[in-house]
Amino acid sequence: MNYSALSGVVSVMIGIIYTVQAYMLPRAAIGKPLAPLVFPLGLGSLMILFGTLQIIRSVRVGEFAGFGAMKGQKPTVTYSAKIITFTCVVAIIYALLFHRIGYVFSTIFFLGSMLFAINGVARWKTNLAVAIVFSLSVYILFSKLLGLILPRMPFIGF
Repeated sequence: MNYSALSGVVSVMIGIIYTVQAYMLPRAAIGKPLAPLVFPLGLGSLMILFGTLQIIRSVRVGEFAGFGAMKGQKPTVTYSAKIITFTCVVAIIYALLFHRIGYVFSTIFFLGSMLFAINGVARWKTNLAVAIVFSLSVYILFSKLLGLILPRMPFIGF
């Protein structure tokens, strides 16, 4: 089973768990009782649908085989697998830093790390500029113009 087929299976499993948990959410006390469930149920259903489509695609291409078919093969790590692993690690660090150092600094770290991983170190000026400008712009848009609260920067009263 390759990464494509495995991601389809994992998507279906997570989608099923997510959909069941979403259905167990409390109903709205006023208005339409199922209104708060529409988006989560739709999201879970789409996860199941797209995971199933990924599995079907893998079966058609001949990439979907049982785990036993991998026994004699040496596993290979592709560039996309490295990027996926790097993204997961950086996302976990981002989540841990989010409330400690604020939205702007943690988003600069996350976006900058992802841009460096994809664009390379040679374009460091562009990567850093995009990370900083995007993070500050979104912070100003949401905090100041829309009045939504984002975690503040601890060292700056901004």
